[in-house]
Amino acid sequence: MLALAATCALAVLAGAGISVRAEQAIPEQQVKAAYILNFTRYANWPAPALIEPHAPLVVCMVGPGAADMARQLQHRAAGSHPLELRIVSRVEETEPCHAVYLALPERSRQSAWLTRMREQAILTIGDSANFLADGGMINMMLVDGSIRFEVNLTAAKHSGVSLNPRMLALAERVVGGDSK
Repeated sequence: MLALAATCALAVLAGAGISVRAEQAIPEQQVKAAYILNFTRYANWPAPALIEPHAPLVVCMVGPGAADMARQLQHRAAGSHPLELRIVSRVEETEPCHAVYLALPERSRQSAWLTRMREQAILTIGDSANFLADGGMINMMLVDGSIRFEVNLTAAKHSGVSLNPRMLALAERVVGGDSK
């Protein structure tokens, strides 16, 4: 039942593409936080990353607005895993993270962070034009006033993180997998 509810929530967010225009009641950061929550619900980490069924799922936030985004996710859970939110400023601080949301305005910094995390089982989420090309896994983007997302399946497979096919079906674009 919970999985069905989560599927419906993701479908509503992705399929309907919640609008983030100024006249709408839902701010862009709130919509992105909802996506991040659902991305963590539709990802699976290799052992030993999340062996304990009720262990916290550590979500790290990087960049401007990270604290506001983290507040949107407080007291939430990905399945049986309560989210533990951390604001980090150095790539070395991402070692205990299961997911990292990168909002770095400089592409060189973004690329350096993604390169350092590439060999780890970390779900990387961002919102820049070059995020997938730099090795990120999920990129959120504004399309016609709605938040959509695209996936780099090659990067996910390389890290050992697997993404639910239902989520992939909702992606605007999947790189390294079957095209829509």
